[in-house]
Amino acid sequence: MPSNPIQFPALDNGMLAHLPVELSIEKMTRATRFPDGSLLFAASEARTRYSWLLRYENLNPQEWQRLLDFINASQRGASSFTFYDPIGNLLAQANNLEDSIWLASPGLTVDPIQDADQANAFILTNATAQPLALSQSVSIAGPFTTCFSIRAKWAGGANFSLALTDTAQTSSVSRSASAWARHNVRLTSSGTPETRMVSIVVPPTTQIIVAAPQLEIAAHPGAPLETGAQSGVFPNSWLAQKSFDTRSAAPGAHSITRRIESLR
Repeated sequence: MPSNPIQFPALDNGMLAHLPVELSIEKMTRATRFPDGSLLFAASEARTRYSWLLRYENLNPQEWQRLLDFINASQRGASSFTFYDPIGNLLAQANNLEDSIWLASPGLTVDPIQDADQANAFILTNATAQPLALSQSVSIAGPFTTCFSIRAKWAGGANFSLALTDTAQTSSVSRSASAWARHNVRLTSSGTPETRMVSIVVPPTTQIIVAAPQLEIAAHPGAPLETGAQSGVFPNSWLAQKSFDTRSAAPGAHSITRRIESLR
């Protein structure tokens, strides 16, 4: 079962929103005022407010109805839901492939390596006779199109594969690394599975240098976005508006503007 039964709707093309998307980030720090008027700011209790402005244009009747159903399911903003940053990286620890959130097959070693052209690079070594994978799973509910990408390099060339799985199906592509370049694979989900698993598959007796892994709700990779312990999945989000700017110019030409907010 989904961790939150209110699912954010996808457009017919598998995207979450029309571009451009506006994101504003505000740091909020708790302040205590003393009788003399002085203020003490508690940096340890600071939180961050994320606010996305989404504009949907020329929606067809099915897309329009899904958005209305979503608004009603959230009681016009009274209930929270999980939101996926439409311009963010849904992977955690994109800078640290040694972190425990990344699962390495037994026999695959992951070591940091210094590279003048790429920060946070790692060398993956498979000394066995079987292909081995470095993977991460992300909880994503909804029929979204997701794109997994990494940067890869190996002098003289080295083969490897990228895989993206939603437990019902797998999309896999074979690539060859030489100079630094970004490689990607994409998958459009049926929406029923609750996870996506990304994998970098290293062939037997092969080494490869990789960096900047990224999972996006997109058809093609965007600019790399670094992440730490937290990813672009926001489990407690809400509709931050009491009224909705909607219009229907003609059948199949429905438009609406929504603002989504979340705190961390």
